[in-house]
Amino acid sequence: MTGSVLVPLDGSPLSESALAIASEIASSLSAPITLLTSGWGSTVEELQSYLDGRAATLDVPVTTSVVPDTFPATAIAKAVADSDDAIVMATHGRSGLGRAFLGSVAEDVLKRTDSPVVLIGPGVGSTRPIAGGVLVLTTDGSPASAAVLPRASEWAKKLRMTVHVASATTPSGIPLGTSEAPELERAVQQTAEFLRAQDLEVVITSVVGLDAAQAIADYADEQQAALIAMATHGRTGLARTALGSITMKVVHLAGCPVLVQKPVS
Repeated sequence: MTGSVLVPLDGSPLSESALAIASEIASSLSAPITLLTSGWGSTVEELQSYLDGRAATLDVPVTTSVVPDTFPATAIAKAVADSDDAIVMATHGRSGLGRAFLGSVAEDVLKRTDSPVVLIGPGVGSTRPIAGGVLVLTTDGSPASAAVLPRASEWAKKLRMTVHVASATTPSGIPLGTSEAPELERAVQQTAEFLRAQDLEVVITSVVGLDAAQAIADYADEQQAALIAMATHGRTGLARTALGSITMKVVHLAGCPVLVQKPVS
């Protein structure tokens, strides 16, 4: 169940690229949107006027929040009411909430919240409609990589998406991660069974390459996927502990938004 959809904005066109995606997600999930901005050098009145202007372009219920003189990730994390709220944000831009550095504001937000975060990376151009599209759900066979499954299945059902369950292997069939091949196969089948029990259409695939992130991004592009779903940390592989490793590399490479969920502690 998704509570509300939070969209951080910094005044740049890049940060505003999240608005259309957030609007579609919010509409499909019957969730309101909260527009948030934070920064130095502008008055509260100026920031509020900016948010009011962006809110007027949306066709879903919208509230606004101005948090002046606060670091972006801090403002975003404090604005999330609970783990059912979702955050939709661009991962690079000029400064502030749309900051250019992958692994900076976006990663800091992921560290500070248990909420799902939809990241729109530099490779995302004109976005495909999410509703009715393809969702690529990754697994490396570890329990941590399954953290995104409940959220992904909920969104896929409400957005009427087909789910492609993707695991990554080398050209010789060796899993890219710590799981052995039989363990990975069991995880893939269990994931597919869970999704089919939710009346979702499921495709099972193994993406092949020497770099898991590149293989996932390439496959999503080939399938014209509207969304990728993956966990942010765990032991290794696709759910690797180091934020900014495989998951963030997928965000950087992908031509579509990435739904990121970390295991709830």
